Amino acid sequence: MENTKQCPYCAEEVKAEALVCRYCLADFQEKAKKKKGNFVRLRLKAGEKTYAGDVFVPEYLNRVSDVLNDKKPFLVLVNAIEETRAIDVPVGFIAINKGRIESIRLAQDKETEGKPEVEARMSCFEHDIPKSRIDRL
Repeated sequence: MENTKQCPYCAEEVKAEALVCRYCLADFQEKAKKKKGNFVRLRLKAGEKTYAGDVFVPEYLNRVSDVLNDKKPFLVLVNAIEETRAIDVPVGFIAINKGRIESIRLAQDKETEGKPEVEARMSCFEHDIPKSRIDRL
């Protein structure tokens, strides 16, 4: 185990000389560089849970969808909060399998602010019909 290191993104053991994690495809060389970009606040629904958190969009990518459609199997949210009906539970850092994400949107979308018809349609994930109920309908 002396010739291994822990991936800073998924915590799996990889070879010490590895440049890319074989589990989450994280590039270890990118970490050495000073990353330039912005954090964007998102709300997403994965399974029965709804999360709000910040995702990092590097400077060389133009859109949030570029981050969602990259080759990495996980979407990493920082400053994440699990939204429940009663209270919001802070979870801090969470990596969500992209295949489990059912819906996603920008948390503070300037184009939808002030448009009540759009806000009413997009504001509540709680009223979405679960996939398990769709199969029975």
